[in-house]
Amino acid sequence: MKIFAAIASGNYQHARELLELAADLGPHERAIFEQTISAAERGLIPFAEDKLSHIFRAENGHFAVETAEARELIQTTAAEAHRLGLASHGYQVYQRILDSGAQIWAFVWKGKNFEAGINQVPETAERLLK
Repeated sequence: MKIFAAIASGNYQHARELLELAADLGPHERAIFEQTISAAERGLIPFAEDKLSHIFRAENGHFAVETAEARELIQTTAAEAHRLGLASHGYQVYQRILDSGAQIWAFVWKGKNFEAGINQVPETAERLLK
């Protein structure tokens, strides 16, 4: 898709222009693209696109639905301020606790969010780093 190409090349204004012209996108998809453009502009860690169906699924510890808000929570968690450390398998582990008490967690490998989710009851740091 041309929007992704514009984002990848760092041409965020062009990506927004293409998004405006994309008549076949609904509000949900538009919001996700807007968040993706915004996250790229802010230098947030992107998602491994081939892992999205694993991150966003109706299973305990994951986000049931992919939304712009869920993507934002994950990408803003995968930041140095929330870094727990290096897991035994070599990926970076991030986590933060929201005001609600829920825990957002993210695993980053080769510069991409490849696994992430939300726990209503937080896991221990040791378990996340396992």
